[in-house]
Amino acid sequence: MNFSYIKLNAKKNLVRNYFKSFVLSALPYVSIFTLSGLNYYFYIFLKNTDFSFIIAISYYEIYLKATLLTMSVCISFFLWRIIQLYSDKYFYSKNMKIKLKLNFSQFITAISVSILKFFISVAWSAFYLLPCATVSATLYYSVISNEYSFNIMLTLFVSAIILFVIGVSFIYVTLKRYSLCNFVIFSGAETDSIKVLAKSVELIEKNTIRYSFYRLSLLGWVSSCILIFPVFYVLPYVKMARYSYYRAIVKPYSYRYKPIKPTVFYVTKKEKV
Repeated sequence: MNFSYIKLNAKKNLVRNYFKSFVLSALPYVSIFTLSGLNYYFYIFLKNTDFSFIIAISYYEIYLKATLLTMSVCISFFLWRIIQLYSDKYFYSKNMKIKLKLNFSQFITAISVSILKFFISVAWSAFYLLPCATVSATLYYSVISNEYSFNIMLTLFVSAIILFVIGVSFIYVTLKRYSLCNFVIFSGAETDSIKVLAKSVELIEKNTIRYSFYRLSLLGWVSSCILIFPVFYVLPYVKMARYSYYRAIVKPYSYRYKPIKPTVFYVTKKEKV
């Protein structure tokens, strides 16, 4: 699997579609910042609002505010996930060269998968970072108790850093196994959220490490976004490159490089006079 060829194919898909690709790639980020800001101001509003004038609910005022804020966060999550799904649908359609229409069941499946992926991420993070947490706790105890020498504390500090780096690396690679979930949902292969996760793992199982390196190869472009201006090119390119790689996994023959053979001579039929 040639990384350069996949990236070139992603750039090819951006031709004549650049502005729309940028808008749709930036939309999920804009929406999450906007919705977060609205939820923050809603929290301030609830905090400064006194519901004691309603005698029937004055005793349950704190529970009412917590319920309203929770509902606002949940609605915001659903809206953000729908926007993100439409954004991903566009890049999926461009790479697969098809027109795709989403139905209600796919929306529900996508939201369920997002919730499951969150808890899976927390579980894997706790598992891989447990050794680092244990060593860090030992280091903290050695510092406050002052019963250990400097060399022991230094060893614990270095060990904690090494275990943290190893843990984060394992988390990064492991979670890439679930990165094909949207692709599976769009393809209509599965509608059950558990089966979508299983199908994603099945499709990318032999390419997990390669895909992790592929995403890391785009780190230079992502880092350039610190300068702000490159973000206008990087956002659509990285998104298109991700779905371009997905297609290379699902349809490897469509990405096989076919060199053009040089033409030595032409043979034409002799015209009758």
